[in-house]
Amino acid sequence: MVEIELKFQIAAPRRNALLKALDSKTSETIQLQAKYYDTADRKLSAQGVALRQRREGSQWIQTLKAAGQSHLHRFEHNLEMGETTPESVSMAPYLSHTEANQILSNALGTLDQSLILQFETDIQRTRRVVQFEEAEIEISLDIGEIRTLTDRSDVYEVEFELKSGSLQSMLSFCYEWVKKYQLWLDVRSKAEFGNLLARQLSVSPATVDKAFQFNKKESADYNLRLLVAHQLQHLLPNIAAISAQLATPEHIVQAQQALQHLHLSISILKDWSEGISSKWAAQLSAFKQHFENLQHFEHMQATLAALLQNPKTAQSLDQDILYGKEKLNNLVKSTQNVQHYLDLLMFSLASSDKVQKQDLKHFAQNTLQQQYKLLQESLSQVDLNELASLDLLALRLNELKFSFPLLTSIYDVKNLQKYSKALHDAQQAAEQYHVLSASASYLQESELEASDWFALGWLTAKQEGYAEVLLTATEQFLVSRKFLK
Repeated sequence: MVEIELKFQIAAPRRNALLKALDSKTSETIQLQAKYYDTADRKLSAQGVALRQRREGSQWIQTLKAAGQSHLHRFEHNLEMGETTPESVSMAPYLSHTEANQILSNALGTLDQSLILQFETDIQRTRRVVQFEEAEIEISLDIGEIRTLTDRSDVYEVEFELKSGSLQSMLSFCYEWVKKYQLWLDVRSKAEFGNLLARQLSVSPATVDKAFQFNKKESADYNLRLLVAHQLQHLLPNIAAISAQLATPEHIVQAQQALQHLHLSISILKDWSEGISSKWAAQLSAFKQHFENLQHFEHMQATLAALLQNPKTAQSLDQDILYGKEKLNNLVKSTQNVQHYLDLLMFSLASSDKVQKQDLKHFAQNTLQQQYKLLQESLSQVDLNELASLDLLALRLNELKFSFPLLTSIYDVKNLQKYSKALHDAQQAAEQYHVLSASASYLQESELEASDWFALGWLTAKQEGYAEVLLTATEQFLVSRKFLK
């Protein structure tokens, strides 16, 4: 069985209001006590698998859970154990269940592994089933704690589970509650929280991007939705860590990369699907800009500190970094951005009724041809006496750096290394130029003392050098790409 659910954390000032909203004649309150098991070296949790025994009323239920195709889906297998407290975990039933057996075998190797108690949960759940548009939705407010022998952690969260009907209706319903109760999306499970507590950690490592492969047999629309789902798997766990104010610098780096990839996918491949909203690219661009600003300020602090002799300039940079971090913490869980996560999730999971006449390769070729055309146009507009004229060229190279390895994977082209290297050299020069340009602009907008003009002059000289490298590398790349006709 696959369950479809979304979990949210609740802003502290809105918790009582949400509890009152659930406190009606149709709501039910139950106590849920659960025990979570794993091997001593936590092989299950390492694969995103949870095995628990939970008392629901007078009955014990053993449940196996595993990650699904998105953060909305999870595999779930339930096994009734009776009213007597189980003395051990029962693995035998999974031998005859193909999917459960495969999940456990992938994680454990064999099903005869010794499992031990890792942590327990004690939750009071208030739940209510509502009918909204074309969906039946179960709302569950969980209040309680997770505990090990030595530590405990509070739980206060709300879940929405689609019992039947339309996923779109469920997401619309969730958004109404997001606005009213200041909810923020949290893709971390109780099992993840418990495993962190057992290991005396506060946050899981940052989620990194994984390799993506197009399905050449499917349409462009299908593949774009698949790509967006893949990128959300990268983004949302890192966003959750930032929202909880537990993020390491790597969480911020990975969230920024995921946002950048999402923005490029929506912008460059927008013609692949009629389901793309015209506002998404602008929303993602504005959101990722805050990550990029913070990254740039921190880079300047690390590289220019020795050159900035005026204390006021350095102090201004420190204040910008603090403000940037505070603003980012608020933005990631803002109502507008939570709605955007839900919109993207909906797009990634939905399917189009319209049959596309052209195959995936046709769309990929058109996209690459259009990108090359835009790159050529931006190159022709460059004037080395006006360094700002390189900004558009740097942008086009960044777009192509993202799309080139993805789109060329659809072709049966050999020896792409020379094309990739030529593009890599051009994009690296563009990236260095962009960083130097942004640093110079920041200093020009500051109230510089005479001592700081040296830093600005150094930056300008470096810009000019990278501008020439950028032009040469771009020209070489445009000459090298002979495979696309």
